Amino acid sequence: MINYFDAAENTLRSRSMLEKALKNLMRRQERIMRHNAPSGYPSLDTSKPYTSTKSVNDALTDCIEIAEVAREINCTKDKIDEIDSVLQQLDPQDAELLRLWYIERKSKEEIAAQVNYASRTSIYDLRNKAVAGFAVLYFGADAGALL
Repeated sequence: MINYFDAAENTLRSRSMLEKALKNLMRRQERIMRHNAPSGYPSLDTSKPYTSTKSVNDALTDCIEIAEVAREINCTKDKIDEIDSVLQQLDPQDAELLRLWYIERKSKEEIAAQVNYASRTSIYDLRNKAVAGFAVLYFGADAGALL
C-alpha cells in the first residue's frame, strides 16, 4: 500500500529538480541541434547513383535523439505543470508553506518568520496539514485518510 504522505513529499521535493532537469534538457537539445544540424546544402555528387548508408543512419540517429529529448522536455514540463496546478488549488498559505519547505528548501526558522509563526512545532503541524491536502488533491480519494 502506498504511503500518500511520503509520496506527496517526494513529489514536492522533485519539483525543484525537475526545473533544473528542464534547463539541462533544453541545453542538450540546443547542443544537438547546433552540432548535428546540416551546415549547408550538400553538393550533389552525380557520379554516385546512391546515398551512403552511413549518412542515412547518422541522420536517422540524430532525428531520433532530437525527438527523444523533445519528448523528455514535454514530459518534464507536464510534470512541473501538474505539481503547480495542484499547489494553486490549495489554500494560498498552505501552498506558500509547501513552496518554501520543499521547492525553495528554506530553513524552518526562515519559514516560521515568513509565515509569521513563532514556534517550529507549529510549522511542522502546518506542514503536515498542507502535505495532506496536497496528497488528496494529487492522489485522490485513497489519500483522503490523511485528512
